Amino acid sequence: MRILFGGIMALLLIIGGYVYWWHHVADRLVDMAENWREQRISEGYEIRHNPLVTSGFPYRVRITAEAVSIANPTHVQAPRVDIPVFWAVVQPWRINHVIFGVEGGGRADWLEGGEKKGLDFTTSSALGSATFNTRGRIRTVAVDILELSARPSWRPPVTAERLQIHGRPKSPENTGDKKGNEEGGGQQIAVRADNMIIEGIDDFPLGKRIEDFSLSSILYGTVRKLPAADTLAEWRDTGGYLDIQALNIDWGHGAISGKGALTLDDRLRPKGELETRISGYEAILAALTETRQIDANAARTIGFGLSLLAKEGDDGKRYIALPLSAQDGGVYLGPVYLMRLGSVIGNK
Repeated sequence: MRILFGGIMALLLIIGGYVYWWHHVADRLVDMAENWREQRISEGYEIRHNPLVTSGFPYRVRITAEAVSIANPTHVQAPRVDIPVFWAVVQPWRINHVIFGVEGGGRADWLEGGEKKGLDFTTSSALGSATFNTRGRIRTVAVDILELSARPSWRPPVTAERLQIHGRPKSPENTGDKKGNEEGGGQQIAVRADNMIIEGIDDFPLGKRIEDFSLSSILYGTVRKLPAADTLAEWRDTGGYLDIQALNIDWGHGAISGKGALTLDDRLRPKGELETRISGYEAILAALTETRQIDANAARTIGFGLSLLAKEGDDGKRYIALPLSAQDGGVYLGPVYLMRLGSVIGNK
C-alpha cells in the first residue's frame, strides 16, 4: 500500500512539475515577445497587435498574435507591414528552437521617391523555423512558402509555386572559434523559387515563367538595423559584399549558371561581376528574331559568332561563357548592355 501511495504521489509531483514548467515557458515566451517589442519601439518602430494568446498544452507552447502591424516612420521609406495572424510554437523541453507561421497573407507599404507603394501577398502555407544562441540572438532561420501570390501596386502580379529561404552563420574554416565566426564570419544565405510566373512580360524572349531559380551565397559584413542609405553605405565602406557561390536560373528555353561577387557603388546600385555559362542561346536568339527585337540578318551574324564561342559541357549541352556585370547603373553581358539598374533602396 505504501509503495502504491508513494507511486501516486511521485506521479502527481511529476505532473504538477510539468504543468508549472509549461506555464513558466509560456510566460517566458510572452516576456521575450514583449521585450523584443519594447526594444524595437526604442529604435523608432511602431508595433501594434491584439493581446497575445497562449495555447497548446501539454505538448507545446503556442503564442498567437492577431492584427499585427510593424512600422518604422523614422526610416526614409517609412515601411509598414500588416499581418492578420502570426503564431510561434516551441516545445517546452527545447525553447531555443521556434517554429512560426503566418496565416493567409498580409500587406507591405513603403515610400519610394516620395511615392507610396504597396504589396499584397497571399499564401496557402507560410512556415518558418529559427534557432537562438544562449544570448537570445537568432542563429539560423528557414522559411518555406507555398503558392505565393504577390500583387504589387505598380505592376502585374508575381506568383511562385514554392519559395524557400535559408540563413545561418558561415561554417568555420580551419578554426574552432565558433563564437567569432557567428559574429563576423559571414552569413550563408540560400534562396530557391520553383515555377515563378512574372506577369506583364509576355513579349520577353524567355517568356514569363522561370522554372527554377536558386542562389547560394555568403553575405560578408553587418548591416545595422533596417537597411537604409547610411547603414548600407557603412556596410559597403567597411568591406561588405555578397559572395555568390552558385546561381542557377532555368528560364524558358534558356538557362544560366554562374558565380561571382557583388557590392554597392556610391549610389547604392549593385556593382560586381559574375562568371556565367549560358545554354539555350540558339532558342533565345530565335525568340529575339521572332519578336522582331533584332532583325534576321543581325541574328544570323550573332548566331555565327556565338557558335564560334560555344563550348560543350559535361552533359553534352553547348554553352557560351561570358561575364555578367553590374556597373555604372547598368547590366552587361560581355560588352552588350542589357538593362538599367537603380538603387537597392529605390529612387536615389
